[in-house]
Amino acid sequence: MGLPRMSLGSTGKGDPGRKHHIGFLLLPGFSHYSFSAALEPLRSANILMGREVFTWSLIGHGMRQVSASNGVACLVDYDLENVPGLTDVLVFSGSETDLSHTRPVENWLRFHHRQGGGIRAVSSGVMVLARTGLLDGRDCAAHWEDSPRLRENHPRINVTERIFELGERISTCAGGEASAHMMLAYLERILGSDLTLDVATRMVMDRIRDGRDSPNLMPHIRYGTSNKLLLDAIAIMNDHIGEPRKIKDLAKDVGASVRQLERQFKAELGATPEKFYRSIRLSLARQLLQYSDHSLTEIALICGFGTTQAMKKHYETLYGRSPRAERCRTVSGKGDLKALTPAPILHEVNAFY
Repeated sequence: MGLPRMSLGSTGKGDPGRKHHIGFLLLPGFSHYSFSAALEPLRSANILMGREVFTWSLIGHGMRQVSASNGVACLVDYDLENVPGLTDVLVFSGSETDLSHTRPVENWLRFHHRQGGGIRAVSSGVMVLARTGLLDGRDCAAHWEDSPRLRENHPRINVTERIFELGERISTCAGGEASAHMMLAYLERILGSDLTLDVATRMVMDRIRDGRDSPNLMPHIRYGTSNKLLLDAIAIMNDHIGEPRKIKDLAKDVGASVRQLERQFKAELGATPEKFYRSIRLSLARQLLQYSDHSLTEIALICGFGTTQAMKKHYETLYGRSPRAERCRTVSGKGDLKALTPAPILHEVNAFY
């Protein structure tokens, strides 16, 4: 059975015979998974066509090899100062990249864009592209870890909840598996839908995701239940983070009694509705402590705790350390990973708050 065709257009707008030379700009700590997921569709397309329509080079800045976040080192073909002509460049960066040192990269990206080249920023590479000003006034997809900082530091950018935003010359992507889906959409414009579906099939992809898809896992996978009553209640919890609903009102919203709701939460999720709701809010608090510049007071309000004291009490119970210690550990980049309490992600990861 073939892949569903509804997510792609029927025709490609590009010229399948034209050659495309694509640069992969790698900055320290980039995601090797995102990089590979973006590259493989190009390689598969060449194999299926029997010729090299797509070629690529690895580009670095000031170093001969660049290490990914998993420790794999990639030898680069060119430095920014001697890059050959490119049709497109894909930007990859680590979440811990010091953005105060990326000005030469930003200048080069502006130059490449002025010359008519395309730019596709992936995962934390979006943070680098944002600093060029080229995303101002545009819709932008980003990894959920980067979304809080992106919204705070670049208010002219419309950060969406999509896995990728594909433009004619500028695209952004949340990274991970979404990198492959963005590149399939890119290929579809050049090669048409039939060949692009063949590329996806060759990569053993069971479906082609539309850019409008959310980066969130499907609720029944994230929460480990297919109980509609519980999933409806959890969806309401996620929609009311800053001003939590009372459990009696929540039960009324989903057409159940408080007793019935409590019984089903305990049976399937091992927690009362109140405790589970609090865990969702604490999960978001943890994200904001790690990846935003909000103060502890602001985070307490955003997550519906009212005061830092109330947030601190529940945060320490769940995670084994205070919110302030979490913030300090993140800023310093230090900490004993073995000592950390397992922390499932319960909130909608890219939700507006």
